[in-house]
Amino acid sequence: MKIALESQPNFRDLGGIQTNDGRKIKPGLLYRSGDLSRLDERELTMLGNLGIRAVIDLRAQREISRHPDILPKTVREEFFIHIHDTARDHAEKLFGERNAEALRSVLTDDYVRMVRYHRHDFTRFLQILLTTKHLPLVYHCAAGKDRTGLATVFLLSALGVPADRITDDYMDTNRHVSALNDKIITKINGEGLDGEMLRPLFEVRIEYLNAALTEIGTRYGGLDLYVRQQLQADISGLREKFLED
Repeated sequence: MKIALESQPNFRDLGGIQTNDGRKIKPGLLYRSGDLSRLDERELTMLGNLGIRAVIDLRAQREISRHPDILPKTVREEFFIHIHDTARDHAEKLFGERNAEALRSVLTDDYVRMVRYHRHDFTRFLQILLTTKHLPLVYHCAAGKDRTGLATVFLLSALGVPADRITDDYMDTNRHVSALNDKIITKINGEGLDGEMLRPLFEVRIEYLNAALTEIGTRYGGLDLYVRQQLQADISGLREKFLED
């Protein structure tokens, strides 16, 4: 379910997503988002009314330092899982070189990197969800689409959500952020630069997700095995906690 936050259009509830066995994710417990650094008083009140009690921040320390979250007083726990925004470093260099072709592959490569080298971070993400007593919870990165997107893929897989529905949730980010992306690109164009070159970095694309899933299939035997064995997900515990009939 979409929550109307003007400063963070990619904030949404995972509640209601249906699983293979006909159950659904409980509403009002798990929210995915981009960063919460620009909330105004009205939006803080909205999150407070949702009863948000915990936050998992998937950003690198430098991102947090530049844009710290603004959180409602209802929050009791903050967890920090520092997944470095390597794609940003590469993108800045390639944009300076006006290398549009290479920019289109930055996130494809970054998804493979996260699958290979951040297993322990995604393991911790799932463990926090399992063990925290402070719910509802929101988890996020910067834009809420790549690190948060993969974290959501792994969570939904653990909860038994069908593959096509996992893809739908992943791609739904574009619908939420399209207006903001257009605004940013227009601003860049107004500065005499080619903002369209950066659109692949502002969106999610099926080739990014497919790159991760291909890596998972080739190296680890498929998404289900990756989540169960590499991420050590407590499948029954997560389903008991977050699913309803």
